[in-house]
Amino acid sequence: MDVIKVYTDYLAHVNNERNAEREDEEFHASSSGSCFRKQMYGFFGYDSKELDDKSLRLLRLGTIVHSDFEKAMSMYEDNNPQEEIHIEKKVSIPRLNLVGTFDLGTHYGNTFSIYDYKTVAAYKWTTKFGRKHNRVPTTDKNYKLQLGTYGLAIKEDNKDTIVKLFLLWYNKNTSMMREQIVDSSYISQAEEYWLEVNTILKEHGEDFEQSDMLEPGISYGVPFEDWECRYCQYSDICPTPIK
Repeated sequence: MDVIKVYTDYLAHVNNERNAEREDEEFHASSSGSCFRKQMYGFFGYDSKELDDKSLRLLRLGTIVHSDFEKAMSMYEDNNPQEEIHIEKKVSIPRLNLVGTFDLGTHYGNTFSIYDYKTVAAYKWTTKFGRKHNRVPTTDKNYKLQLGTYGLAIKEDNKDTIVKLFLLWYNKNTSMMREQIVDSSYISQAEEYWLEVNTILKEHGEDFEQSDMLEPGISYGVPFEDWECRYCQYSDICPTPIK
C-alpha cells in the first residue's frame, strides 16, 4: 500500500468537497485584499488549478488546528452558558455580494469582539514577529482586511455596535501563539476595498477579461503584490507577466 498516496487522495477529496460547497457569484471575506482580477475569476466560477500534494497537506494542518480551537471554544461555551459566544458564525453583506464565516465572536453588552485564527509557517511568522530587519509591514494587511470585513458585517445589523478585532497567530513550526489587536479602522478600509470590487463587477460583469481596468501587471490592484501571482489558483489562465 502506498500510504502517502492514499492520504493525498483523501485530502484531494476533502478539498474538492469544500470547493463544491462554495457558491458562484458571491465574494468571500477570506479573499479580502486580493487582486481584483482574481476576485472576478472566483465570482464567476472559473476553474482553478489543483493543489499539489504539499499544499494539500499544509492546508489540512491549518484545518486541524482550527478544528481544535472550535472544540475548545465549544467546551468553554458549555461550561459558561451565561456568555454569548459565536463559533464559526456565517455572515453576509448582500449589498456587496459578500459572504464569510469568522472563527470566533464574543458579545458583551454593546461590544462584539471578533477573533480569526491564522496558522502560519516559520517564515511568515518571522515577517510579523521576527527581528525588526526581517519584518514586512504589509505581511498581515489582507488578514486585517478580512477581519474588517467581518466587523463590517456585524455593524450592518447595528451600526452602533462597538466592534473589536483580534488575530490569533499559530506558528506551525514551533506551536508558539500570539494574540494581535487589529485597529477598527480596517472596517472602513474593508468597505472601501469591497466597494471597488463591486464597481468593477457592475461596470464589466462577465466581460472583465477584456477590461483595460484589469490588465495584469499594469492596472492598479492587478495584483496588489507580486507574490500573489505565484500563489494564485488562476495563474494558468490569467495573462499575468508575473509568474
